[in-house]
Amino acid sequence: MRIAPARQFSTALALLLVVTACSGGTDSSTTSTTQPAEETAVTSSTPPPESTTTEPPSQDTSEIWLGDVGGQTIQFQYTTDDTGTITGMLGSPTDEGSEVSISGAADGDAVTIRIPAAGAVLEGVVDGDTLSGTWYQSGAEVPVVFERQTTLYVANRPQEPTPPFPYEATDVRFENGDVSLAGTLTVPEGEGPFPAVVLASGSGAQDRDETILGHKPFLVLADAFARSGIASLRFDDRGVGGSTGNPVGATTADSATDTAAAVQFLAADDRFESIGIVGHSEGGIIGPMVANGSDSVDSVVLLAGPGLPGLDVLLRQTEDLMRAEGATEADIAWQLSWRREIMEVSASSVPTDEAADAIRTIVSAAVENPPPGVNESLDPSMTEQFVGAFTDPWMRFFLAYDPAPALEELGIPTLALIGSLDLQVSAEENIPVLETALAANGDAIVSELEGLNHLFQNAETGAVSEYATIEETFSPEAIDLITSWILGQS
Repeated sequence: MRIAPARQFSTALALLLVVTACSGGTDSSTTSTTQPAEETAVTSSTPPPESTTTEPPSQDTSEIWLGDVGGQTIQFQYTTDDTGTITGMLGSPTDEGSEVSISGAADGDAVTIRIPAAGAVLEGVVDGDTLSGTWYQSGAEVPVVFERQTTLYVANRPQEPTPPFPYEATDVRFENGDVSLAGTLTVPEGEGPFPAVVLASGSGAQDRDETILGHKPFLVLADAFARSGIASLRFDDRGVGGSTGNPVGATTADSATDTAAAVQFLAADDRFESIGIVGHSEGGIIGPMVANGSDSVDSVVLLAGPGLPGLDVLLRQTEDLMRAEGATEADIAWQLSWRREIMEVSASSVPTDEAADAIRTIVSAAVENPPPGVNESLDPSMTEQFVGAFTDPWMRFFLAYDPAPALEELGIPTLALIGSLDLQVSAEENIPVLETALAANGDAIVSELEGLNHLFQNAETGAVSEYATIEETFSPEAIDLITSWILGQS
């Protein structure tokens, strides 16, 4: 599920990391900044206590710094030549492939570092092993402190499987019209037949492992399923990794046709006795869409799949994430008021150019007339980002789409799970709707899992800032619950 930009600075920084971290080798030229990778997140500056490290390049003048910028863990490494010229790279240590080039200058202890890809500048002073200063971006000025590192910090992910594997994992390819989708088919040992599932990822340009902030939840699930006797097919989204096609302009309905093609690929294999769909977040919307249009789907698992229309989900998400970031109630109320107006325009059927003009008018009014008591004003430079985001076909479809009718139509075994600490798909608001929509389905189970966040990690607060710093990729208890349920349907 995409994260609503709660504050102007964190939004701009998130866009930097999203644009440069297209998973699976995606060509950034085909990936819109309004279609960020799943759960584009901000992270804490405190590394996990058992993190692993790698040695930095062997350059005597190389310096490595780790710190927090607006809630996002940032690491950068640079060298300084005899003239004081700085060259290097910056990225998030929890986001593979997020690195961008930096440049700048050092004058004694004073350093200026420019990040052209983000339109950002860091001005600071080095004092021993501390670099403190100000980060300037999108009209915001954020005080920052970085600590010198002797090695590059790499997040520890203990659940990520390592060989040897007691199952067969094969690269496969299947077609959906002119789109060719690449994936991994994982089949347990033995003759079978086996229950099989298609893993449907959340929104944004996702690779087959649904890689996010160093976590690979679909890889972890596929491994656990195979060890329990369940086959799985996970695949790269359009334009990601080995898959062709352009994700720009594609809606949830388009992604559903890709998942339907994956189902048909499994249906043609006589090793599989049943086929299910396990969908996470937006994938939880896709699962019922596909199941209702196919005789080949025998069950669905909805992992943080919403029951409410997208507009309601995104408004609640905005509120919860802002509150988790420490925004004042006055700021939250103000943001929700004008954001609701934008979303209502986006969800309407008005032509794109009319929607763009209306959104510009709404944002301009918010820029010019913030109410008393608001601490964070809106930067005018963000206007076109809002226009781009909320005229995007994916966003317009998502905001307008109500998943309840498709849920009501489901007549197959269904397991719907949401974590109690999910701040992106609220359990409080969505669980009752899911229960009502699935009430006529005697084979449906709806459950709130205590203490889990949107990624199904055991969490403290559910804040997005925890995602990367939690070493656990997916709750083992949740994996056992899902696995047992799938096996119970076969």
